[in-house]
Amino acid sequence: MMLKATSTRIPYRSLSNRVSVPSVSSALTSSLLPSRTRSKDGTMTHQQRRNFMGKTLYNLARGVMPPISKTEQIALGCGTIGFDRDIFTGSPSLQKLVDTYDPKLSPEEQSFLDNEVQTLCTMLDDHEVVTKKDFSREAWDYMRDKKFFGMKIPKEFGGLGFSTHAVSYVLAKIATQCVDANATVAVPNSLGPGELLVRYGTPNQKEYFLPRLADGTLIPCFGLTGPHSGSDATSLIGSHATVTERNGELGILASFDKRYIT
Repeated sequence: MMLKATSTRIPYRSLSNRVSVPSVSSALTSSLLPSRTRSKDGTMTHQQRRNFMGKTLYNLARGVMPPISKTEQIALGCGTIGFDRDIFTGSPSLQKLVDTYDPKLSPEEQSFLDNEVQTLCTMLDDHEVVTKKDFSREAWDYMRDKKFFGMKIPKEFGGLGFSTHAVSYVLAKIATQCVDANATVAVPNSLGPGELLVRYGTPNQKEYFLPRLADGTLIPCFGLTGPHSGSDATSLIGSHATVTERNGELGILASFDKRYIT
């Protein structure tokens, strides 16, 4: 079947006779704009209103969207909502952000930033790292000895027990000297399994893995890319996992095929 493109010539009209017709997206957006009301105590509340046009377009869009899976429903119901909610209302308050959150470094975290992190930065030469595609032995040993890979692991398991705020400061400072070092320290403290093991691991898993992750004996990797996907985790195909029970214990049976491990 061949489709032929055609064009329609619209006669010129004067500005006074020109009629503006909003697009579907603008009509939907305008019909979903939140209204703000202020209560007696001065608190701003947001109400989402949907007029006839918005409701029609919403139902139309909902009809063509794929259904939300059970796993996605569980994920949507987890966690909490903070300042990100205000962003999506269209009227975020920076003053509320300042009044609500006041993160500060502890004396121990500040000392680590001023001393250990500063010392590591003096060991790193970004050009040399890129050229040799590796850190010096001195830098590797220092990151292990000073537990750069276990900042989020509690002290009882050999880690530093730092806050996420402190980890962000550390990563920001390292990035000013060497981006590769930043990524190397970031992965074990974010994508790595340390925090997941702390929250959901069995006692045996915690005792075995966490001390080894904290001192750098084990360095976690993030296997994201696949034969048909790159850095987009949602595009992974051919990878799946099922919950199974063996010898009275629940576990996960994973099946995947990877191209690179970083």
